[in-house]
Amino acid sequence: GESRGADVVAREPVKALALDAEEFHGLARKHPELGIVLTNLIADRLGRADWDILGGKIFEGYEVLQCVGRGGMAVVYEARETAHDRRVALKMMSHRLVYDVASLSRFRQEAEIVETLEHPNIARLFGRFSAYGTHLLVMEFVDGPGLDQIVKERSPVAETHVRSIVGQLASALQYVHGHNLLHRDIKPSNVMLTREGVVKLMDFGLAKPLVNLDDRTITHERALIGTPSYMAPEQLSGEDLDPRADVYGLACLAYTLLTGRRLFDSSNLLDLARAKLSSALPAAEQIGFGVSEEMHEFLRKGLAPSRDDRLADLDVQADWAAPVDIATLEAD
Repeated sequence: GESRGADVVAREPVKALALDAEEFHGLARKHPELGIVLTNLIADRLGRADWDILGGKIFEGYEVLQCVGRGGMAVVYEARETAHDRRVALKMMSHRLVYDVASLSRFRQEAEIVETLEHPNIARLFGRFSAYGTHLLVMEFVDGPGLDQIVKERSPVAETHVRSIVGQLASALQYVHGHNLLHRDIKPSNVMLTREGVVKLMDFGLAKPLVNLDDRTITHERALIGTPSYMAPEQLSGEDLDPRADVYGLACLAYTLLTGRRLFDSSNLLDLARAKLSSALPAAEQIGFGVSEEMHEFLRKGLAPSRDDRLADLDVQADWAAPVDIATLEAD
């Protein structure tokens, strides 16, 4: 549905066969596998280091600068909004999923949820549109590293930095929970830092309302979606959730930052569930560089296997919020 983006020069005589767009769509409706093959081909050509069919293009008022992330659900581009000359992130749903009803529903639900949220520690949504046969979200561009990158390159992270990060995330989660929402996927790769040290919680693709569940949410309520290592035991077992599930994920994230490794990392779901129910938290002096009694208490209460014993609110942790000293963090 978009104009061509390339020219082809023939070096010898060729015969070109043309198929009208309407005829193609008719064939794709009759034979869904045709559309799937072509959308997979497009997905393989997006976000690659050696070539990218969107590089340098301008559409819907956005100039694509470069690909900054490519995952199973989406490709993320750094772009320039030409009207306001500002950088934004274009999160484009992977073409592999455009025929997947459940994935399309989650992508749309993420947009509907994030556009209602306005908090300094949540990446903002500026708009959304459709192009190139898929759907795009226009997001706030975050110019610093992701926590997954920090874990990989800088861990273990000193407690002073972890307190600042956890505090900002706690503030964001208080806001999310206050809007009757659960994030359900708290993990390092869903958190980024700006160069000013502001934490940004991202990726609300698995978020769900706490009240007034609609049919879309109910349909997938029992499916295991998320990242098992950071899931609360009740989330692993498919039970109904409350904000304490996000508290558990935050405590897992804090432990990963402090130690450079996940507390629970079995590839077998049954073994992982057993470990979450039975493993004891290491002593304070055995965690990273050693942690304070206050941080150890947060980890202990945040990681309680039973949500009845778990930390119920993040008031104390939200008071830890402070800008992260990026220069010191990168120097450590």
